[in-house]
Amino acid sequence: MTSPGHPTLGVGLIGHAFMGAAHSHAWRTAPHFFDLPLRPELAVLAGRDPGRVAEAAARLGWAATETDWRRLLERDDVDLVDVCTPGDTHAEIAIAALEAG
Repeated sequence: MTSPGHPTLGVGLIGHAFMGAAHSHAWRTAPHFFDLPLRPELAVLAGRDPGRVAEAAARLGWAATETDWRRLLERDDVDLVDVCTPGDTHAEIAIAALEAG
């Protein structure tokens, strides 16, 4: 298990429906199963609808929300981007995330 003294890894997750919920659970529980060098921190959840993304963030344990995935890529608290949108949108988001660093 990751100890509380480990540095954090700010996760930004784009998409909050079925796969977003599954990945949220995985990020929250991974430290209980693996000895990770970094502790995942659920930093930002992105979705298009402000009300739905806010509800999902509260339910799934995310610290902040964005309604435009491009804004998530600009945030200083995001170190890793997890894309949980429909498959036909992955390439654009993943390429933009790579270009953002």
